[in-house]
Amino acid sequence: MKMILIVDDHAQVRKLVRLVLEGDGYAVLEAGSAAEALARSAEHAGAIDLLLTDVAMPGMCGGELARRLRQHRPAVPVLFMSGSAWKATLCETVPGADVALLRKPFTLSALRCAVQAALAEAG
Repeated sequence: MKMILIVDDHAQVRKLVRLVLEGDGYAVLEAGSAAEALARSAEHAGAIDLLLTDVAMPGMCGGELARRLRQHRPAVPVLFMSGSAWKATLCETVPGADVALLRKPFTLSALRCAVQAALAEAG
């Protein structure tokens, strides 16, 4: 079972994404901030197969979260969610990363497709 770490400062977004992904058979860790996500990652002994994170969050942006998470989990693929055009900034923040971006608001179908594509690309 693939493990997905969902990070978004909006509880309703996290809940909806978690319900959809769990319904599709994924295991989910969730966090309301980048700092909480790093703590959850440190506590989780198993693999994290995908980081699904919002771009703009208080305290630490999604790009910085991805950079820090990859210090300990270098192979984790990242799928960013954003309502803004942040892709160029993300490419600079996460050097060498093939940045995938899911635009908010998104349909459940778009969420599923983006997650499947990110996992497939990671191998």
